[in-house]
Amino acid sequence: MTTDKGLKKALGKQSSYRLPSNFTYRMMQQVREEAFARERREEHRLWWALAVFCLCTFCGVTYYVVKLYGASIVRWWHSLSFALPSVNAVLFFLPTLVALLCLGRLYWWLEKKMQSN
Repeated sequence: MTTDKGLKKALGKQSSYRLPSNFTYRMMQQVREEAFARERREEHRLWWALAVFCLCTFCGVTYYVVKLYGASIVRWWHSLSFALPSVNAVLFFLPTLVALLCLGRLYWWLEKKMQSN
């Protein structure tokens, strides 16, 4: 009940705001554009803050894992290095891999074109 009275009182005190006669549509458009630009700047700042936070978190977790499991990771890497193929074998198959990726991309693009027609 008191909330309704408070709302009615606030509405009663609110003055009816009228735009001045020289306030044009172009001016209103500029106001909207400025508000949109301000909002974009704020989003941009928030995006950078999130990126920095994620980077710091990633670095912290990486440091913790290396500090905790460093010796195990080194032993695992040395044992894995014997199982990995040599550099010459990787370089031999690299052109084939690149060609397969290009053909896959071309196939995807052609399928997309065929579906749009």
